[in-house]
Amino acid sequence: MTEVGSRPPEDATGPRPITRIGLVLVALIAPVSVLNPVLPHLGPVSAFTGFAALFFIYGITHMQKRQPDGLRQLVAILCLPVLVISLLAVVNSFNVQYVFAQAVVVSGGVFITLGLLALPSSRDLIRSLLFGWLVASLCTSCLALIEITTGRHFGATYLDANPDATKLGVVTVFYNPNNYAAFLALTIPLLLAGASLTTRKWARLLYVFAAIVSVPLMVATSSRFGLATLFVAPAMWIILRLRSHVTQAIAVVFALVGAVLILRFQAGSAAGDIAPVGAGGSYTINLLGLQIPADSSLLARWNLILNGLDMIAENPLGSGPGGYTVTAQAQGTSRMTFNITNPHNGVIEFFTQYGVLLGVVAVVVTIALLVLSVRANNASRRRTPERALASALACVIATLPLILTMNSSFVGVPHEWAGFATCAAVGIYLRTLHRSAAAREQVEPGNDMASLGGLHTN
Repeated sequence: MTEVGSRPPEDATGPRPITRIGLVLVALIAPVSVLNPVLPHLGPVSAFTGFAALFFIYGITHMQKRQPDGLRQLVAILCLPVLVISLLAVVNSFNVQYVFAQAVVVSGGVFITLGLLALPSSRDLIRSLLFGWLVASLCTSCLALIEITTGRHFGATYLDANPDATKLGVVTVFYNPNNYAAFLALTIPLLLAGASLTTRKWARLLYVFAAIVSVPLMVATSSRFGLATLFVAPAMWIILRLRSHVTQAIAVVFALVGAVLILRFQAGSAAGDIAPVGAGGSYTINLLGLQIPADSSLLARWNLILNGLDMIAENPLGSGPGGYTVTAQAQGTSRMTFNITNPHNGVIEFFTQYGVLLGVVAVVVTIALLVLSVRANNASRRRTPERALASALACVIATLPLILTMNSSFVGVPHEWAGFATCAAVGIYLRTLHRSAAAREQVEPGNDMASLGGLHTN
């Protein structure tokens, strides 16, 4: 099996391969998550919610016996309590629209993640998963070009809620430009990995084309944090792919200088500035005695973080889905946030809503994926699909500090959960290769993970 829809190979020594229907469902994860705002809804049940439930059922009913895997168990330990909390919120907050909506999205995202965890980890699964991101990228790129040329919007946008706001960047189906930028930052590394993993020339050309087109579209979003990822991700890719310490040092400097310059000099001229008086650095952020110039958007984001830390101190067990916004609206704060009550920071949002303990588990999962991806990258031969996959995973995690701060709400966005599920699945696949290599090393001394570049089994 090389692409979605083709017949998977029989493997008498490993777990049964995923069925064609299963591979198609895996490939639909990204498109359904991304295009959910413009897909049909049935009352409170969106296309994403319905698909998530269907995929979870498929994954659980096709679960196979396997050796215990620490990473898979760690992700499950994170997801199961989050799912319970979110489902309880769904039941108890039907009349509280914001809380209910976020709880439904989180439940769907966890269902998709658990469904992927239940399926056997294989190259076929990863290919189908990345193919889905290619489809989502091509669809949104077409919509972005239509929006740029005609001005037509697809689905609701921030301009609907703020008629007096100035349109600064392309939105497509993502409500605001920063959300679209977060999608692009997540997608570009995955597209490059997909180009390396596919065996079809036409598919490889599409992956490369989609990745290249995503760069000017990122510029079209006018998202400062998105533009900063265009410096950080390539730098991380260079650090992982090249062994020269001088080149790696140059890449680090390139990323830091580029990101700082973008965040500083794009102030007031990029998507996200919320008060004209803040343009040009009229505000300052006090950090460790330093007075850092900031526009209204950066100041609001900083104060929203401080407000979140106060909430964590008051309720370390978490306030549940949508809890940050509900608390901010109910209690108010003494810090200037320009009437913004959404967290605008995924880390703060998760800690305030799901508690310190689960927040720490989420951090551990992220660190584990980063360490695993770096080790897999170093253990793989040059120009192998597995090395490209490991590099892509590391690049996504390296840009997380920026991606996490783009959305007004991170955990309430379907495609962010699809991204998390994808990263978890890729990490488990790389871990599977590592364990297979270790077992093979015991049988055939002298081999390493590099010899498993074409491995298809689990």
